Amino acid sequence: MVAGAMTDPTQSAAHGEDGSSLSRLGAAALAEGRIDEAVRCYRQLDAAEGRPGDITQAYTPQHLDRARALRGEPYFRWLEDVAVETAYWTIMKDGVVYNDDVHAKNLRSSPFVRGRVSTDGATVIATLPPPSMELAQACILVGGDDNYSHWLFRNMLKLSTLDRAGMLFDYPWLVNSDLLPHQTEYVTLLGQRTERLIKVERSVVITCKRLLVPALLTSIYTIAEGVRWIRERFARLLAAPAQASRRIFVSRRDVARRKLLNEDEIFAALAPLGFERVVPGELGVAEQIATFSAARVIVAAHGAALTNMVFAPPSAAIVELSSTAIEHMDLFRKLARSTQQRIVTLMSADYDVPAHDVGVNTDYRVDPREVRRAVEQIL
Repeated sequence: MVAGAMTDPTQSAAHGEDGSSLSRLGAAALAEGRIDEAVRCYRQLDAAEGRPGDITQAYTPQHLDRARALRGEPYFRWLEDVAVETAYWTIMKDGVVYNDDVHAKNLRSSPFVRGRVSTDGATVIATLPPPSMELAQACILVGGDDNYSHWLFRNMLKLSTLDRAGMLFDYPWLVNSDLLPHQTEYVTLLGQRTERLIKVERSVVITCKRLLVPALLTSIYTIAEGVRWIRERFARLLAAPAQASRRIFVSRRDVARRKLLNEDEIFAALAPLGFERVVPGELGVAEQIATFSAARVIVAAHGAALTNMVFAPPSAAIVELSSTAIEHMDLFRKLARSTQQRIVTLMSADYDVPAHDVGVNTDYRVDPREVRRAVEQIL
């Protein structure tokens, strides 16, 4: 961390400057690498905003184990005497913040960071409230994420590493208190008892005496290992690969954003080829697993429900319908490389709003003829 050797601008700010001025001073100091100065500004801002009990500190982002992360290995690590914030499930200890291979959410948008990240990403300034809970018993950090896809990738697949080591149920699981039905069902299907969950409120800070942290699976190899593991765990729910013959069109009619504007037209083009429409959001987890495991061809708009492709057999083919606004979101293409499934992505730029209003959640339409041609090439 770099500390600037210059006059402290917060001295004038302390006498009458408002919060926005302190915020601007802190942001400018952080952008210029004057970390100590930025911390002083933000501490004064906290006091001015009536949060005298909060602690503002600079942290350096690190991997749990950088060497193993770079090698793409599945691993876990024990940490002792750490603070954990339960909004983004980042871990803080001795001026270090662990996030990249813990939960991998963008720290810049964290409610405890609020954009306070240096230009080079090497420093994060976080303002943390006093701990609301102290956990003396050892536990496993599972965490929580409402999004169906994120829950599977950020919270479930990483447990494979602990299960392979015979430690999955040795300690209670640390999770959010407001688990959604699909999250609770995943936990139950994996065999964890609800009384073995330590549930904590969202967006608080807790301290843990001893915490077992499984690292995220991020490489093609580790994701493939995680997928194999969860298929083994859910084998009783999967259709036999030789019997996988269904052709399913995955509907997003139950979502509020990034809808397929012409979903009915697309399904009308596919129905003569033997496709059935499935709305995963209206099914329980076990039903979704069974449905996708029995699929030979899957046509789906880019969205959380397509994550269920991990339960489809390797012989399954996928047509992903996407838009130019989310072209950079390549999760399912990356996942297909791990599962050895064939995937074709159709990218559309057909929106109902001006180009300058297009964002990642903008609704779009896809040409039904292109969809049908892609499917016919697969069949």
